[in-house]
Amino acid sequence: MKKAKMKLFLRYTLGILLVISQMHSVAQTYSASEIKEDLTKLKNELEQYHPDPYKYISKERFAFLYDSLTQKISGKYSLREAYFLFLPLVQAIGCGHTHMAPDRRLLSKANAYSQQPKFFPFSVRLINNKLLVSRNYSADKKITRGTEIIEIDGQPISTVLSQLEKISYYNGDGINPEARKYYTIREFRKLYYLWKGEKENFLISYLKQGQNKPKTAKIEGQSIDYMEKMLETRYPDVDEDTTGIVSYRLIDSTQKVAMVDIRSFMYGAKDYGRNMNFEGETRKIFRKLEENKIENLILDLRGNSGGIIEYSVFFLRYFANQPFDAYKVGFKEEGLQRLKQDYKKYDAYLAKEAAARINREFTLKNSEGYLESKYQQKQRPHDEFRYNKNLYVLINSGTFSAAALLVSKLHNMGMGTFVGMACGGAYDGCSAAQFSSIKLPNTELEVSLPLGRVLYNIDLNKYSKPILKPDFEVNSNVEDFLNNEDTVLKYTLNLIKSKVKVR
Repeated sequence: MKKAKMKLFLRYTLGILLVISQMHSVAQTYSASEIKEDLTKLKNELEQYHPDPYKYISKERFAFLYDSLTQKISGKYSLREAYFLFLPLVQAIGCGHTHMAPDRRLLSKANAYSQQPKFFPFSVRLINNKLLVSRNYSADKKITRGTEIIEIDGQPISTVLSQLEKISYYNGDGINPEARKYYTIREFRKLYYLWKGEKENFLISYLKQGQNKPKTAKIEGQSIDYMEKMLETRYPDVDEDTTGIVSYRLIDSTQKVAMVDIRSFMYGAKDYGRNMNFEGETRKIFRKLEENKIENLILDLRGNSGGIIEYSVFFLRYFANQPFDAYKVGFKEEGLQRLKQDYKKYDAYLAKEAAARINREFTLKNSEGYLESKYQQKQRPHDEFRYNKNLYVLINSGTFSAAALLVSKLHNMGMGTFVGMACGGAYDGCSAAQFSSIKLPNTELEVSLPLGRVLYNIDLNKYSKPILKPDFEVNSNVEDFLNNEDTVLKYTLNLIKSKVKVR
């Protein structure tokens, strides 16, 4: 009994100490010397360990940016101020896998860490440069889907969006303004909180569809838990997913049109719990395509942020008509050493095994000094159910990483008509494969750090631009949005009906 009470007491005490320490870290300030130390470590580790830090910015320009940021440092900094100072250096790399997402200290109530922070209680969409309400999680039911938000807290939406784009921590690959806009809308609530800090209420000016006189309303902010409950009660049919991350549906049996939607190449625990696996589900889908004699296949990769690269290649093999080189991974020597050190943090035995495997596999040094695998081999097309009819690929700025690899390879192989918005991932490759993180010594902010350079083994003579643009650029329109219709899909179906294809 005494032992149980002692455990309870220790747990309670540790919990209080944790809350106090976290509250202290939020309110803590950092000296100029501490900020300079963190900034210097950030620059040095990006240059030393990132596999391709100067792909989108020159070494000289990167050094100039670092110097200009250093010269600005003076006085004391809050954690939020430090974050905003470091962010431009991370953004300058132009790598979608290298980001400094705000941690819980920046997205929590400074004076009551145990309480959930309150956020802007709407999901929004940007259509024709208008910010429209998609879902309303506030107590004010009069603000319906399609309502245009004109101002927030006295700031015009154009000003709000411009500011949030500047501080967006996810940006896709390269100089990609469309990706920046995409992630600004996707992360709108967090970015607004990061910019403005704690707010109990929001004063908004809005205009409902069919009206020409704006109204104002004071809207109470809501916690994530509250909004999730509101989603279940106010929008019970939303996110009802029983098909896993890859799904098939027959759209038009007369014109032999089907659609395959891949929302991700990364399976989660719930997918494994349904006894699903990507390869098995994909085989079933391509069997159906053959059985149903599908002449026009729509492949939806919008919002697919990637995942397991082998899944992407497995899928690609259903379209290839000859063996191909899928991709090539290269590491700096320093990157591999860091990877081995990271392994040691978790398990000594596994670290030893992993280090031995790395030493055996990555033994080929190319002309640029990258260590590559000696086990490179060509991928063979699938023997069964290979698809060689009309292919239409839907993409947008959320199509990234392993999904961008699939898009690039299909395009480079001369397959598919591409519809939607510019791809979020680079056309020729990315930095990914294995990951570490940079933890700054004083602020303890962390930066996601990819260690491998992934090349997609494509012919750049076929497309020399860094980001793939669609053959037909199509975005949502207000009428379709209000009617819950998919503008890009409708456009694609019209292309099929008119027998229009590019490849």
